[in-house]
Amino acid sequence: MSFFGKLDFNELSETDRAIYHYMSSHSDKISYMRVREIANESHTSASSVMRFIRKLGFESFTEFRRQFKSPETETNDIINGTNFLKPENFPRDIESKVLNIAQKMLECENIIFYGIGASGSVCEYAARRFATIGYNSYALTDHTYPIFSKLKNTTDNMLVSLSVTGTTTEIVELVNGFKNKPDYTTVAVTSDANSTLARMSDYVIDYSIEVHRINKHEDLTSQIPCIFLIEALSEALRQLTIK
Repeated sequence: MSFFGKLDFNELSETDRAIYHYMSSHSDKISYMRVREIANESHTSASSVMRFIRKLGFESFTEFRRQFKSPETETNDIINGTNFLKPENFPRDIESKVLNIAQKMLECENIIFYGIGASGSVCEYAARRFATIGYNSYALTDHTYPIFSKLKNTTDNMLVSLSVTGTTTEIVELVNGFKNKPDYTTVAVTSDANSTLARMSDYVIDYSIEVHRINKHEDLTSQIPCIFLIEALSEALRQLTIK
């Protein structure tokens, strides 16, 4: 790397030279390594590695490591995010599914978006978006909320449930309570068209996404496909409304 050219090798200690030789010989790995790993591989210590990095003019290891990652790699990492919206991640008849649900929404007195966790946050966005185009919509993110009491004496209600896996217990239990009731239409937005939630819903719009969790329970799964479908639904409904 070019910044190694700033070094005066005559002033380097044996430890510094060991670190330098390892880094220059394994530059393709540095951007993925930790300080401790570099220290182990160069047979030095983490504190020695950090002192060497500061001699190069960097204030932190993160800043230093960034120099080993090419701009092309960084750009590709960002661009790869658009893979979530590739056509193959949605069913071939997705447009007709969205249009059918939008046509049903035209008749609805209330549109309720139901989800928990990250899906609940998307529900808030969805409710606001549909309210903006003139529909009585709101988000339900608390499974203990007395939703049946709120909707008492209303007709033509739609419950749109958002669940990546389609197996969230609280969501499945609540949707089951709406099943086969004449005044309610249920819609599932999920990544699994064969899930429990999908099978018990009147309509399903599905997508493909890899579930990503850390520490077993912390969800990092992208909500981009779900948001895309919510926006597609709202736009289809808006266009039907102005016809």
